[in-house]
Amino acid sequence: MLQYETMLHTDSKYIKLVSSRLRNFKQKDAYLWNFSCPICGDSQKNKLKARGYVFKKGNDLFYRCHNCGIGTSLANLLKNLDTALHSEYVLERYKTGESGVKNYSNEAISVPSPKFGRLQKSKVFEHAEWINKLSSEHFCLVYASKRLIPTQFYDKLLFTSHYKQFITSLVPNHGKQLLDDARLVIPFYNVYNELIAVSGRALETSDKTLRYVTIRVKESDDKLIYGLDRVDLDKPVKIVEGPIDSMFLSNCVASGDANLTIVAKDIDCAKKILIFDNEPRNKEIVKMMQDAIKSGHNIVIWPDTIKSKDINEMVMSGISVDEIESIISTNSFTDIKAQMRFVSWKKI
Repeated sequence: MLQYETMLHTDSKYIKLVSSRLRNFKQKDAYLWNFSCPICGDSQKNKLKARGYVFKKGNDLFYRCHNCGIGTSLANLLKNLDTALHSEYVLERYKTGESGVKNYSNEAISVPSPKFGRLQKSKVFEHAEWINKLSSEHFCLVYASKRLIPTQFYDKLLFTSHYKQFITSLVPNHGKQLLDDARLVIPFYNVYNELIAVSGRALETSDKTLRYVTIRVKESDDKLIYGLDRVDLDKPVKIVEGPIDSMFLSNCVASGDANLTIVAKDIDCAKKILIFDNEPRNKEIVKMMQDAIKSGHNIVIWPDTIKSKDINEMVMSGISVDEIESIISTNSFTDIKAQMRFVSWKKI
């Protein structure tokens, strides 16, 4: 154990030695450092972006960039930055008594392609079909049409008549008690186009069971966010509650619940607009909006003329998407203005 602590101490020493060459370098925890990626440059437009992380994994430190997707050992990162310092690092690790091929192994850094490591999305799923392939009379397509879901999302949504079988094919050991019912399936992807979760909306049994059942496909403690695969982080990002609501707005992601501030913390962009549901009598929503204002977030306070609860209801009530975008733009506030509008908006 003492040997491993010495190795980690050595790793920590060398990441600090090279810190002056890393833009926006910050130490966030005992074994967690954040800085702008020296491989891809992170962002040409926003020099404050920092999506590179050195973190502890087992008894070593590793590097990962959440922009270009590169992942490698600390040794290879050092070698890329300063070959002389890398040689000193290898020698010092060796002196600690480490042997064999470990963190300082001479593996090459693989620079990602211009697509920044994005994968090809899965096109075929067992026990499910893309809804744009369904007949116009199919009840799932009829449901989507009644909800006025934009047709450009029809090839991004699935239908399954056997949700339990569909989930079991994706996650064989999910251990969940699921009904084998018909559902509209909303796939969640990360920034690399990896499928991370699916959410099934009941079409026939919502009066008997949970309307939405969401299952993670990849194990993670990260907050689930819908729309990361299509959002542009160099532009203002809108954050709403429901995935279907996000389909109507430009450059928008969804939380899947009212915890929009958690999503805001996880998204690295210049500007974020939090769009809570229009429920002035909902204690949970009111409290979360109050907390968001206190945290300095830019949030939408819906005007009294809007009676609908969420974006989808607004569209179904006859308000055009362009008008909704305009309402959002003119009713987004921070700090004192947000607090003043919020006090008159809430009804509890």
